[in-house]
Amino acid sequence: MDFKQFEDKITSVFQDTLSKSLPEAIEASVNSMLDTKMKELGMDKADAKAANIPAAFLGVSEEDLGKMTKGEKASKFIKAVFHKDMNVLASMKAMNEGTGSAGGFLVPEEYAAEIARIAEDFGLVRKFARKINMGTDTLNLPTLTTNVTVSFPGEAVAGTASDLVLGNTALSAKTAVGLTVLSNELLADANVSLTNILAELFGEALAGTEDEQGLAGTGSPFTGILGNANVNVVTMAAGKDTFSELDADDLRDLISAIKPLALSGAGFILHRSVWGVIQKLKQNSQYVVSLAVPAVGDNAKAGMGGPAGSPVGTIWGYPVYLSEKMPAISATAISTKYIIFGNLSHLWFGDRQQMTLDISNAATIGAANTFATNQSAVRVTERIAIAVGLPTAFAVLRTAAS
Repeated sequence: MDFKQFEDKITSVFQDTLSKSLPEAIEASVNSMLDTKMKELGMDKADAKAANIPAAFLGVSEEDLGKMTKGEKASKFIKAVFHKDMNVLASMKAMNEGTGSAGGFLVPEEYAAEIARIAEDFGLVRKFARKINMGTDTLNLPTLTTNVTVSFPGEAVAGTASDLVLGNTALSAKTAVGLTVLSNELLADANVSLTNILAELFGEALAGTEDEQGLAGTGSPFTGILGNANVNVVTMAAGKDTFSELDADDLRDLISAIKPLALSGAGFILHRSVWGVIQKLKQNSQYVVSLAVPAVGDNAKAGMGGPAGSPVGTIWGYPVYLSEKMPAISATAISTKYIIFGNLSHLWFGDRQQMTLDISNAATIGAANTFATNQSAVRVTERIAIAVGLPTAFAVLRTAAS
């Protein structure tokens, strides 16, 4: 703002005082300058991530809400945070019973939805597992343990009876929590991109946690595919007790370990360092893998990366997916499972409570009192359950005992 613009602004403020009280005139001037700054930052062009904000939260009627642009809705929200307008923030807090932080307020649902989207983009489990909505903390699902059979007894001979045996798989919801603390100065001075950055970081972290539990969980709190005792296990030949000693026959045995009806949609899941070893494998002088070329920019390397959740190649026609939560070459050990083959739709993902994002300026995180230190705590939570629904639809590769 140059001197002429500043002079015009001051003149405008004093002219306003003729018809308004001084506080009203100052507030109008501040809001005007905030509008100008938001336009400079591109915040007036906010997209739908921040647009679907309830009328009650914004303090306007449904009719007026319908007349507001997406940018105006985002602007009103940011100004409420900047001015610490507790009337607006309190009304938002009252809209959600899950908001437990004293003095906190809930960030609009769209930001939580953005976290969910990012988690799905980055995580294999959230992207491919069978999703089940949970109305209670625990959901029991019947599974088929033993099927019925038929026989050909012959003329005048009684048939052989068979029993249908059912099992039970329990989904028990647990709460995942992510916390971070930011200064109020940063929250006041930053533009909307700060919230987007937090959404992306928390989304990636939650996706990583879900993959770790679903693929390699050991029971704290969930048991994943590698840890399930009923999953088919292919053990490498005696003497092959390291990850790097696998061969093409081991990969073929993984496919053979699963019944044909369960092969539809199946694929290999492994760590990128293990994938680096597999890419070198040959059978009859031919490589056993076919590399996919990911479309992720000019620096993409064939077979080693791609859009999140996209296969990086195939082994005998079955797609290969990479996960940083699978055991890496550096984790090699005897009797260790490290490659999964199967369809992740047979892994069950229970959704008890969708992701929420909260901000509080009166919380205690560790030894830090956010109110005393003029900071705000950002918390993301979700309540989920993970269980291997059909263990026999998976096969895992394990190193030899010696």
